[in-house]
Amino acid sequence: MRTSNQIKSWLQPKMEAIGTRYRLGARIRIANRWATQHPKRTFGYVVGSLLMVLVCDVMVAGMKVEMKEPDVNMIANVEPVFNGFRTIQANKDTHRRTVLEMTTKGQTLKHELDSLIVIPRKSHADSIGIIRRYGQLENLVKTLKQNDND
Repeated sequence: MRTSNQIKSWLQPKMEAIGTRYRLGARIRIANRWATQHPKRTFGYVVGSLLMVLVCDVMVAGMKVEMKEPDVNMIANVEPVFNGFRTIQANKDTHRRTVLEMTTKGQTLKHELDSLIVIPRKSHADSIGIIRRYGQLENLVKTLKQNDND
């Protein structure tokens, strides 16, 4: 209420100055006298003005709705994201298959190494085979551990 009174006390002199300058009081009295003498015309003008405001409002609202339609181009730009996702998934599948193949190869090398170690009398070729397979198995284990850390 206090704020309203302050605004009113600030605004009232300005509005009175405008009213005096443009003689709004006299013009309003003349317009009211004419309106009472011509009620049908006044009704027509009021209804016509309101109808015009309604039509303009509907047109502006229609333009706003037209502007808010979704941009199909923006939806189409999502396709590269899905392609990237598919590429990532394909790379993951390839990585899993490679790790699985390496694990299988490591198990095979271990079985070969165990069977060579079990031989009671080893030849020179058996000893070289043990050393070679052990080195291969060691490299494979290092690679798998490195992949596990990544």
